[in-house]
Amino acid sequence: ESPEINSFQKLKTILNAVDDIQDIDSLTFLTPFLDIIRSDETSGPITCLALNAVNKFLSYGLIDTLDESAASTIDKVANAVTHTRFVGTNPNDDEVVLMRILQVLRSLLLSPIGSQMTNDTVCEILQSCFRICFETRLSELLRKTSEHVLIDMVQLLFVRLPQFKDDTTSVSSTKRVKDLSTKDITTNNQRRSQQLSGNEQQINGKILSLIYFFLTFI
Repeated sequence: ESPEINSFQKLKTILNAVDDIQDIDSLTFLTPFLDIIRSDETSGPITCLALNAVNKFLSYGLIDTLDESAASTIDKVANAVTHTRFVGTNPNDDEVVLMRILQVLRSLLLSPIGSQMTNDTVCEILQSCFRICFETRLSELLRKTSEHVLIDMVQLLFVRLPQFKDDTTSVSSTKRVKDLSTKDITTNNQRRSQQLSGNEQQINGKILSLIYFFLTFI
């Protein structure tokens, strides 16, 4: 079986052994979903489900802001989402995934845990939204959605200005701004127009059922 399936099965065993999901370290239940989001071997619909699960975790406040590892955890989530990979099928379905990415990025920054993100992570999130907003090959709806997400983020950042402290570890000022493209949120380097192989379909089917299990669990 694939590493992703094994990871979900281990998580299922852990969840069945506890009464409260808060008893589990947040990175423990997030990691299998982040692996799916970063995998370039999973289909768009499965990636969407994984993104939806992460969005629910954020909406329900399952990442404890008082946890010592909270800042590290939220940065890892943001890194995975801003570098989403999936097997492309057709432009319309691919845009559904990009729309879900925007929703998760918005939740990341606007949630209470978002205040613990590093400057570099916040910049990466904003750049990802800008790439979608200025990608002319994408639909007007998706680009406008990205624009509104950016407005919400910028408004929040100005509200939080009094709380900001200088990040001495940040090297953002020395980095060159990446090209405004969707290369970091990609449908694999070379789009697969053909159907997934039988083995890949079987693996994706198992992953799909496991993700549905966890979505009903939370």
